[in-house]
Amino acid sequence: ASGGLTWGHLKKLLAPNCLILLACICASDAVYQLSQYQAMSRISPVYVTAIKRGGGILVSSLMGVAVFSESLTGRMGPIATIV
Repeated sequence: ASGGLTWGHLKKLLAPNCLILLACICASDAVYQLSQYQAMSRISPVYVTAIKRGGGILVSSLMGVAVFSESLTGRMGPIATIV
């Protein structure tokens, strides 16, 4: 039922490097969630959602180009409308 998951596999999560990374992920997610809550309490949730989605598309497109050497062919139109 565990799919072959053993204590040895779980033990790797208790390594100090892994715990530090998990703590950083938790802290960044907490900042993200609190920032989104503050934004929604100050301006319309419709604007917050639109900015979040547009920003996510923009960042993922640029990361694809920068990290994975993807081409911008066919993406410049949508990116230009976001910016």
